[in-house]
Amino acid sequence: MHRVVSWLGVSVLVLLVVGLFVLSSASGANGMRLYHNPYHFISRQLIWLAVAALCMVAAIRFDYHKWRELPWLTYLFYFGVVALMAAVFFFPPTKGSRRWIVLGPLRLQPSELGKLAAVIASAVFLDRLGWQVSKFWKGAVKASLIGGGLMVLAVLEPDFGATFVIASTVAVLFLISGMKLLHMVTLGVFAAVPVGILLALNKNRMNRIFSWLKGMFGQAAADGTLAVMSDKERAAEYQVNNALIAIQQGGLTGVGINKSRQKLEYLPEAHTDFIFAIGAEEMGLAFSLGLVILYLLIFVFGLIIAARAADRLGRFLAYGMTCLIVFQAFFNLGVVTKCLPTKGIALPFISYGGTNLISALVAVGVIINVGRQIELPKLRPRSTISPVFNNEVE
Repeated sequence: MHRVVSWLGVSVLVLLVVGLFVLSSASGANGMRLYHNPYHFISRQLIWLAVAALCMVAAIRFDYHKWRELPWLTYLFYFGVVALMAAVFFFPPTKGSRRWIVLGPLRLQPSELGKLAAVIASAVFLDRLGWQVSKFWKGAVKASLIGGGLMVLAVLEPDFGATFVIASTVAVLFLISGMKLLHMVTLGVFAAVPVGILLALNKNRMNRIFSWLKGMFGQAAADGTLAVMSDKERAAEYQVNNALIAIQQGGLTGVGINKSRQKLEYLPEAHTDFIFAIGAEEMGLAFSLGLVILYLLIFVFGLIIAARAADRLGRFLAYGMTCLIVFQAFFNLGVVTKCLPTKGIALPFISYGGTNLISALVAVGVIINVGRQIELPKLRPRSTISPVFNNEVE
């Protein structure tokens, strides 16, 4: 297991190095245009990386069993994050969304911490529920309130990317905890209705969905998707089309390091949500495949650690944190390659952004924490080391 943990760490380290390398190129034009400093974003990212690394070390050294043994700690973390996510509504909106707490030069995105809170609180609650998770009201409904509260705040911001990541990750935890599939489907339908209504009322996001559907199902003209779209749909499609142009220009070998054309104000958010396209343009297919392989390695190593975890709580935490990283990564790749509707969501370890980097590295720290304790003596109470599908009444 020590080897698995080590390879997980190496995979993350390689992603971080690649991320800094690509960011230094992708952010130069925007840094010069906005701050007259081509190194503005990369220098700030290095500071955030130092903070995130300290948070990861703390997550590795913090005994994850304390989340269960000290319930007040779980409550404090969860409701603290809820308070931060509610606080964003007291700050001015940015690009139509209230996702950030802005304190001078410091910008925090609490929904990134909400992902961690959803996994930790859900894992602790499901562990304590034991066999009762198979019940509807005392199990499924109560468990859904934890992630549901965070998703409501994320939807209101609105941040549908964070909402979908939380929902899919919590759904995995429900599945491995032994929750009945019928109960999960019922809860999913119940949650999907209000989210669908909010999506329908948001014209910007509906334009993105319609433009994506036209491109995916061949309703657009053969010589260009934009030809048969409304002005609003063209605006929604502009970003992803420029990302696809960047990937196409990169081809097999890329156009060369720091020679991307699309980053020169053609591709919005080139250093954040669409940074993958810049890397693919400059370094070609090797970059694209390499990145996918690294995320798959994190997924595999995370699953191995989760499957061999010393107890049920560790299993839930490792599965949840692994899915948190990988789901977000492949949601981002799906958006950039037009496999999914355009939605702002960061690429873990690669995109510019401090809160996302902290969230991703803390998730890795928790997985490593679980892995390091697999071979330790099992000195915990029997209820915390019982199988996922146990029959104990706690």
